[in-house]
Amino acid sequence: MNTQVTPQVEFTWKANPGKQELFLSVPDSVFEVFYGGSAGPGKSEALLMLPIARRFYEAPTFHGLILRRTFRQLEGSLILRAHQYYPLFGGKYNEQKKRYTFTSGAIIDFGHAEHEHDITSYDTAEYQYIAFDELTHFTEYQYRYMISRCRTRTTTLPSIIRSASNPGNIGHSWVRKRFVEPAREGMKIILDPATNTKKMFIPAFLSDNPILLRSDPEYVKRLELLPEAEKRAKLFGDWWTFSGQVFEEFRADRFPDEPDNALHVIKPFDIPRWWPQVLSIDWGYSAMLCAGFYDLKPGSKEVFKSREYTSKRENISTWASNLARICDNTKRPDFVVMDKSAWAHRGEPKTIAEQFRDIFGVMPLPSDSDRIGGKMLMHEYLRWKQKPFSTMNRGRIPDTTTAEYIYRTRGIDAQRDYINSFADEELEDSNSLPKLKIFNTCVETIKAIPLCVYDEKNVEDVAEFEGDDPYDETRYALKQIHRLIETKEDKILLESAKAKDSLEMSGDMTSYYMKMRRLELSNNSSFGVRRRRRYHVSL
Repeated sequence: MNTQVTPQVEFTWKANPGKQELFLSVPDSVFEVFYGGSAGPGKSEALLMLPIARRFYEAPTFHGLILRRTFRQLEGSLILRAHQYYPLFGGKYNEQKKRYTFTSGAIIDFGHAEHEHDITSYDTAEYQYIAFDELTHFTEYQYRYMISRCRTRTTTLPSIIRSASNPGNIGHSWVRKRFVEPAREGMKIILDPATNTKKMFIPAFLSDNPILLRSDPEYVKRLELLPEAEKRAKLFGDWWTFSGQVFEEFRADRFPDEPDNALHVIKPFDIPRWWPQVLSIDWGYSAMLCAGFYDLKPGSKEVFKSREYTSKRENISTWASNLARICDNTKRPDFVVMDKSAWAHRGEPKTIAEQFRDIFGVMPLPSDSDRIGGKMLMHEYLRWKQKPFSTMNRGRIPDTTTAEYIYRTRGIDAQRDYINSFADEELEDSNSLPKLKIFNTCVETIKAIPLCVYDEKNVEDVAEFEGDDPYDETRYALKQIHRLIETKEDKILLESAKAKDSLEMSGDMTSYYMKMRRLELSNNSSFGVRRRRRYHVSL
């Protein structure tokens, strides 16, 4: 099919034969079509010209929306290209609204949603055509949110969603799962059982755009110079080499078809002063300084990130003093953990850690250097699905000889784990999941977690990126909290905090000392108790 439109002036636009032509001619009964793969086959232009080629712009009630993730991307590509074509079909541009209005009254808007919640600004609108350019730059929540905005009230206009993208970026995993995995080779119309609507994947290759290859024959050579994973994605449209978003389970908002507990971002509430608290710091000057306060809920493994402090180009004397003032107005943390690079000597009389101690009053603990372990631990704390039952030892009893052998060779803790593996397993309480919940005031953390993608050189690790400081700081905190819980140190913290709270209310110093003495005698963790005794006596 040669898609051809002739406006009032002498002008003809034709789709490239093959994939671009096919994309424009997919039946309207297919609600979602994804045109994805290598760079250069004319994907963006197909999105831009579909309302023209299909003559939607001639319908007075037509309302279309074309999206990019940021305004800079939108203005630098799609809008500039629209200026070349749309005026030839009677379109007039409104700079303030970023909108083209055609002679018939039809409208095509250009929009962006840089932050995840920005997508909700389209809540009251109704579109017959929604197009996502570079879909992998968007989160799954943003895409699924806009599905509800795509609808029509007339039989003369369809309601369709069309998108295009290269592999990679934060949305790689969910886009591949939604469109590519059901039909790896594409070109098949598939019924989505969740929505009872049809969808289709059209694989895109550079060879589908002969005009580009003729006009810029060096383009292929430039793609060949890219790093291997990116080269395979953009030159060959390979969806299987490039890895995408790390924490796919993270939910800043609840999806309609998921359980109530599938949510990590919550409204703040008053946290009791006696809950144990950890302060975690990823220090920086040119890079972001990020500090997070984490409160441990007694009697559970739930952790609440209740506050964050971020800054740039602040001296340690400023940010350490600000953190001290925050704690003076609330409470002092039981532990402080800081990026281990703070112990490096940089030609100054004191290290960053020592300067912090002098200002804040507490020497921090160095962060764990295990990046992979920290990432896996964060997966566990973000997990909102219940663990399946283990059936390996169900209905059996421990073997005495094996238990004795494990005790002799690996110690009492290993023996206890072996014996406990035969105990009846209880189903996890979904109300306690996910273990990590984040107050919606921690905006930098909420922004950073969805931006984590895998490192192409180390596919088990998170690639470093500008703005990853809240992720690193959260990783440090969870490592420290996990150690507290595993060593039962959190229970000691809770009892000492209750004793301090009782002292503040009653002023009975004798009772306080008796409680702390009993706590010291009942626990073997002399480090932890001595530390807290010094801390409480100084109050």
